[in-house]
Amino acid sequence: MNLNDLTVNINLSQRTALVICLGVAALACLTFGYAAWQWRSDWILVHQASTEMPVLYNSNQISDLVSAIPDEHLFGTSKNKLGNMPITNLQLRVTGIVNVDTEQLGAYSKAYISIAGQPSKIYQVGDVLPYGVKVYDITSDAVILENDGHLEKLPLPREQLKFKPKPTGENP
Repeated sequence: MNLNDLTVNINLSQRTALVICLGVAALACLTFGYAAWQWRSDWILVHQASTEMPVLYNSNQISDLVSAIPDEHLFGTSKNKLGNMPITNLQLRVTGIVNVDTEQLGAYSKAYISIAGQPSKIYQVGDVLPYGVKVYDITSDAVILENDGHLEKLPLPREQLKFKPKPTGENP
């Protein structure tokens, strides 16, 4: 290898570096040019005059609107409130509910559900029961099921306490 070959190799690598730098510069100019054009079109869109006329109310309409505010719901109303939810007619029975709420793990609950008189199994939110219904939520007194797109309640049965009458003639 002689000195002339080394000079040619150096010149070729300098040319390659120059072409790469020019390519990067052109790409940067195109990118920044597009960003500036996009920024300008966004600015025009935001700052152009509105063609809509403002809604004007008279004092009677304003007072009617203000008086209706307490009857409105801030976040809307739910389609199914838990109190108005139908009770399921499936052959299911809740035998127990465990509610756990810890700072480390958050809230999670489990329900013991008996299917068609069989021994109870443990289910949690998201589990699917054999009837194809899904456990939607577990509250302290019921399991909410999603059955074919509808919510149904499976309440925890509560039995009334029966007290024996106080025996007569004995000392307490």
